[in-house]
Amino acid sequence: TVTSAVFTVGDNVVSGSDDRTVKVWDLKNMRSPIATIRTDSAVNRISVSVNQKIIALPHDNRQVRLFDMSGVRLARLPRSNRQGHRRMVCCSAWCEDNTTCNLFTCGFDRQAIGWNINIPALLQEK
Repeated sequence: TVTSAVFTVGDNVVSGSDDRTVKVWDLKNMRSPIATIRTDSAVNRISVSVNQKIIALPHDNRQVRLFDMSGVRLARLPRSNRQGHRRMVCCSAWCEDNTTCNLFTCGFDRQAIGWNINIPALLQEK
């Protein structure tokens, strides 16, 4: 079951599903995906950073992972007792205008968390 689909800048669509995969599609050629990301947990409502083209994947296993559009893993957000979600993360949303918190996540632990993601540092490590 596809749980989330997001249109990006250009002709790409990113879809996430319960089969633990995220796929990046080109709208001009929908026969096979450009990239396939396999995860160890079901993927919920994904979001894509429009400016930086980074995909945020909220998972059933309390993790939030960041990938680029080619499927390369960039980071995993912390999930310790003091940081992160204690239960399933159900959605994520980028807010690129805010310099303090540019990624927000929401979970079944009834928390909405604002994250400050250093995107240039993530892209440099790749």
